[in-house]
Amino acid sequence: MSSAPNVSVGDVATFLGERFGEATTAVEYVGEGYWSRCFGFMLDSDDLVIRIGDQVGDFRVDEYAGRLAAPTLPIPDVREIGQALGSWYAISERKHGTAWEQLTTEEWAQTLPSILSTLDALHAADVSESSGFGLLEGGSPFGSWRDYLASVGDDPPGRRISGWLPRLMESPGGDRGFRAGYKRMMELADAFEGPRSIVHNDLLNRNALAAGGQVTALFDWGCAIYGDFVYELAAFILWNPWHPVIAGCDVRAAAEAHFESVGLVVADFDARLQCSLIHLGLAHFAFNAYVGDFETLRLTEQRTLEFLD
Repeated sequence: MSSAPNVSVGDVATFLGERFGEATTAVEYVGEGYWSRCFGFMLDSDDLVIRIGDQVGDFRVDEYAGRLAAPTLPIPDVREIGQALGSWYAISERKHGTAWEQLTTEEWAQTLPSILSTLDALHAADVSESSGFGLLEGGSPFGSWRDYLASVGDDPPGRRISGWLPRLMESPGGDRGFRAGYKRMMELADAFEGPRSIVHNDLLNRNALAAGGQVTALFDWGCAIYGDFVYELAAFILWNPWHPVIAGCDVRAAAEAHFESVGLVVADFDARLQCSLIHLGLAHFAFNAYVGDFETLRLTEQRTLEFLD
């Protein structure tokens, strides 16, 4: 299931040869997400990747995120964005390692301290030159974290997954679970003021790598938002039934211990985390309804409703 352009290694090798000449070698397929397809290649001695996709806004956000890179924040540098092969492309430096969700249980436990420290660095990044909450790619149009959370129930025309709501209504379970989750989420959201930082928001989809117990890359920022940094933890908790390696570790307890060790007081932590868990689930109600994956929608509903109490 993918909306990534149907391009092959041969297609990409031909384009890169035309673009860079004989300096291009070792073109290989790396993988793909829902929206883009990724290929590795060498340009002289530079180890690079090229991603092909129709959502150029995602590549622009990746370019922005690359400016935040630091020794404690390994974000690939985007070198070039353009049009080719009937779509858009982005070329960036290639990072190596194992996707977090594909680590062994022992490797995950070994890497978790580095993950939490890396997220500290991300959430401490300076966002003072921007304003608003919501998608980086979408212009962050919301004036508060609460307003952004509330928008998960909206289905305006022109969005990437417009039309999800009628599909949800027509799904076997309808929208009853969504409405129950939404009501509880808004009750929680009314009880605190969410802080504002950058949240990657898609770390368990082969978008973060590690090696030797250290984080080596965070990339693919198309889902990134300005919002509450606690939201980042929600994915590790909500999706752990799908990732047994992570399920074997109490991420919440590890995060709380980490906050204490660095002297960070996280006000309203329980309400913020519960709110984030529900919102993340509801956002995936919308996506799975849009793509027509009703079995995953059912499982997502089942899992999300566990966090209403």
